[in-house]
Amino acid sequence: MATLLPALVTGLVLASSPAIRYSSAFRAETFVRTPGLAERADRSVLEDVVLTPRGQAILYTPRLEVKAILEPQFMLRRTLSQPTLEVLTFFFLRGEYQLRRGLKVWAMESATYGTFPFEDFRVPAPVSGGGDRLLDANRYIYAETMAGVDVTGIRRTYIGAYVAYVINGLLDPPTTIRTRSETDRVTPAQYSVELRAQAFHSLTRRFVLGLHLYGRDVDFSTGARLTQLQSTQVTQYQFHPLVQGKLELGVAVGERLPQRDEFSGLKPFLLQPMGDVSLTVPVPVGYHWPVQAKLSARYVPYISPFTTIVYPRREQAVALEWKGRRQAQVNLEMALAQSATRGFHEPDGEERVTLKFQWPLTRTSAVVASGRLLRLREFLISDDPLYKWFAGVGLVIRQENGRL
Repeated sequence: MATLLPALVTGLVLASSPAIRYSSAFRAETFVRTPGLAERADRSVLEDVVLTPRGQAILYTPRLEVKAILEPQFMLRRTLSQPTLEVLTFFFLRGEYQLRRGLKVWAMESATYGTFPFEDFRVPAPVSGGGDRLLDANRYIYAETMAGVDVTGIRRTYIGAYVAYVINGLLDPPTTIRTRSETDRVTPAQYSVELRAQAFHSLTRRFVLGLHLYGRDVDFSTGARLTQLQSTQVTQYQFHPLVQGKLELGVAVGERLPQRDEFSGLKPFLLQPMGDVSLTVPVPVGYHWPVQAKLSARYVPYISPFTTIVYPRREQAVALEWKGRRQAQVNLEMALAQSATRGFHEPDGEERVTLKFQWPLTRTSAVVASGRLLRLREFLISDDPLYKWFAGVGLVIRQENGRL
């Protein structure tokens, strides 16, 4: 009894105190690539070195969970010719609290911030008095501030909703759109308020019905504004433990205010049907079929990043995924998109092939490789398709500690 009591007290203390789990990682990669759209270079192939340390911590209590991530990224652009250091910093903080069983509230802050020295590929920016000035450096930010609630206490039903404020673009963004310019392809910045609500109910273990509502009000740095509401009915069915299908049908309504005289002929009111269908199936490779294939097709409203015009676009994709032991993984995706409108963006679209490979070397390290080939058709930039690609290889080292 004398030895049991101290052990019992120690167990109670450990059970009531928060559990902390933390991990760290370091990723070193080297890339070869084509120049970016807003980048001037004297060669058609450039090389980069990217160093990415990462720290993560998770705190648990019976009702509270807090997760934090800090990931700076150091990019040494054009390493062998004209080294230029670019720094991106990613920060993530999410906390959730269980008010009662089946009712959870959460809040999240996520931000990516970077300063980019343009040097010899400087980007012109308009000034209030007219004319242009060259930016030696510019600041980019993508930030999301969210708060939401999840309800799982109703039998076989999930209800969730959140509100968010999103900033995406340069902190010194362009205020006008100038196309057909080799020296100014900086896209307008976006400032948006978003609201999303969704509900899913499992009629059976295989059959799920849902409703998805999404609304946003977007202000662009060019003076344009988009207000849009989307309503989608969702149907999911599991034909087999390895075969799943999903169908979404809905409509998008809204209003867009133009920012240029040549766009004034566009209808400000938007009314567009939406659709998304996907099928996940195994690929018969070997006896266990570890390769999963996902086929998808979408018809959705798309915002042009250059003109901020909203138009319907058809998108199709085939994705293959293989997962092995100890986080071995291979991903291959082939996608194509084509605008479904007339006017400025009628010939626009893209074809894309992406490959990712990860293979463990030890319990804490892995080699990674990635690549992408993009054929971009953007009439307001060029009459001819633009070909962009990159390929890279690197090493990832991980360390994880703590208790649950």
